Parts: sequence; C-alpha cells; structure tokens
Amino acid sequence: MMRRRSATVATAAMLLAVSTSPRQVASAEQAAAAVPAAPLTKFEKAPQGEAEQIGQIISLTTQLLQMRYPEGMARRGVHPKDHGCVKATFTVNSDIPPNYRAGVFATPGKKYPAWIRFSNATPFLAPDLGQKGPDSRGMAIKLIGVEGETLLNEPGAKTQDFLLINLPGFAFPNVSEYLEVTKIQLAKHDDITSFFTPPLSPDRLKTAAVVKKIQQTNVGNPLESPYFSAAPFLYGSDRVAKFSVTPRSAEKTPVPTNPTTNYLREAMKKSLDPANGKPAVFDFKVQLRNDDSLPIEDATAEWSEATAPQQNVATIEIDQQDFDNAFQVTECEHMAFTPWHGLTAHQPIGGINRLRRDVYIASSKFRSQPKEPTGFPKWPW
Repeated sequence: MMRRRSATVATAAMLLAVSTSPRQVASAEQAAAAVPAAPLTKFEKAPQGEAEQIGQIISLTTQLLQMRYPEGMARRGVHPKDHGCVKATFTVNSDIPPNYRAGVFATPGKKYPAWIRFSNATPFLAPDLGQKGPDSRGMAIKLIGVEGETLLNEPGAKTQDFLLINLPGFAFPNVSEYLEVTKIQLAKHDDITSFFTPPLSPDRLKTAAVVKKIQQTNVGNPLESPYFSAAPFLYGSDRVAKFSVTPRSAEKTPVPTNPTTNYLREAMKKSLDPANGKPAVFDFKVQLRNDDSLPIEDATAEWSEATAPQQNVATIEIDQQDFDNAFQVTECEHMAFTPWHGLTAHQPIGGINRLRRDVYIASSKFRSQPKEPTGFPKWPW
C-alpha cells in the first residue's frame, strides 16, 4: 500500500512541475523572476520564506525534469498527456444572480468561444490507467476575448483560464510541503517512500488523504466527471470563490476491464462522434466564501457546501466534433494554460496558486524555446 501511495504522490507532485534542459534552466528561471509578483490580497497570508521556497522548487524541478526528459520535444510539465482538446462555447447564464455578476460573469447571456483540454496528471506520456491505479485528471478551460484588466499583460487576445482537477482538494496544502516532496524526488530518483515515513505530520496526513481519494476515483470518460479548482480565487475586488464544473449527463462509462493505452481519448471520440455522438453540456459553478473559517492557504481543504453553497453561473457546450486530427492536436499542444492567464477580478490566491504563477511562467518559457534532440525519445508504448 505504501508503494502504491508513493507512486501516486510522485504523479501528484508533477501537478506543478516544469521541464527544461541545461541551457534553458537559467532562461526559464529568469523568465519567472522577470514578472513582478502580484501583491498579496487582503485575504492572503504568505508564510515567512515562501518566496525563497518557490525559487528552490523551480530550481530543483528543472534539475529533476532535465534528468527525466533528456531527449525529444519539450512536453508541458503539468498534465503533459491530453485525452482531447475540444472547441466549446461558454455562456454566462441569463438568470445569473446579481451578486455573482463579476469579471467574465458580469454580463448575463455573454458567450465566449473556448478551448477545453482534458488531461492526465502523470508526469510522462503514459497509459491512461497505470499499474498503480487511477491518477488525477484535469480540465483546462480557456475563454477567448474576455474584457477587463488582465494579470500578466501578455501579447495577443485577452483570455481567462480555469484549471480544474477531478477532486475538490489539491494534493499538497502549501508551498513548504511541496518543496519537501520535490527535494525527495530529486535525491531519491523519484522514490518518495520516505515522504510518508511515520509519524506523519498533520500536513503530511492531508496529502495522504487526498492521495487515497485519487486512487479510489475511476474515470471512464472525461466528459462524465466533475472538476474543481481546489485552490481559491478572487471574485471581483472584495470576495473569494472556488470554481467547479459538473456534467449535465448522468451517464457513467465504466473503465474497461482491459483498458487500452488511450481509452479515455477513445471514450471522448465516441461521445463526440460527428455522426453518432451528442453534445456534452456542463454547468459551471461558483462557491463564494461567506465565512472567514473557510481556508485560503490550505489547498487540500474542501469548503463545505452547507456553509458555502454552489451556484450555477454559466453553461459549457461542447458540440460533436472530430477533435482527434493533426491540426487541432497541434494547435492545442502549443497553447499555454495557467490560472494566471486571466482578469484581475479572478486573481489566483493562496500559497499553491502563488507557486503556480512562477512555475508556469518558467515552463512556458522553456517550451517556447527550440531544443535539438540528443537521441530518440523513450515512448511508453
């Protein structure tokens, strides 16, 4: 059981990782350092030394992935394998309550074209279901053509990204714990058994609980799973929220007895087949923080719906389509998704989100640079 748990946490640790090469390490780290840090909101309280810890994580992880990816093209360090990247429409509900009209949700009936990338959290391109059991699944949404002040002021159109996972709690509560697991990964060549050596600290027990849920959460079709932001975000200038997505369909495709390497992509293709499939519809929900007891700095913590109820604010429609073609796959592979692509009205907050900002910048910088191959990449199949 301990070995299985350790392997899953190694995967979970890659939720924030970057990939790099010797020549690009300094460039990627400099790119992250070059963007001024967003000032802390009134809801945040960063522990002393957190900025230095984030710097250490970027440096350690670039070394770790330099070892993992010596050949081949630069894959994204966060959820490198996609199950399908689809075109969608994101529509703000016409009856959205007035107190939920903020940021991209300010105008009832507003429609945004969107890209949605469904993915797997394994650090490598690997079979959808490994020998150790299920891994975390992801849903990254990119709204195109949003209006308002943005966080990173990058070139091109204004976008709003929502990065979601299939559990309401993140695998690590804070930057400090993430640093510790990254140190162990590098020192022990990805064997992080010692991360769970008893006695476990309260923070370590939180990670163990999330990992257990990951192992128990099977997904037969990415279009039939709920997804959650886990970490919190601003909602306007003076409120905080978490986001989630729930499929309208009650269908639950079972995991095949003998799943193929890409069974999740195959399930999506069948569901969205232009001739025989049907559209997939999701409700996008907002959970407003209405009690100061709901944690900001602990990303593993779930907010009770009894205290902070979910509110439907938008509808996602994915029409039938042939998404498994070279043009669409290539287009999606070159996109960068980060919770820091977005409006200041939806600024990511909390320690894990502050970490994600600099790590994603470094990752994007690395992926944009050419890399000459040193040999043939080692494919998992």
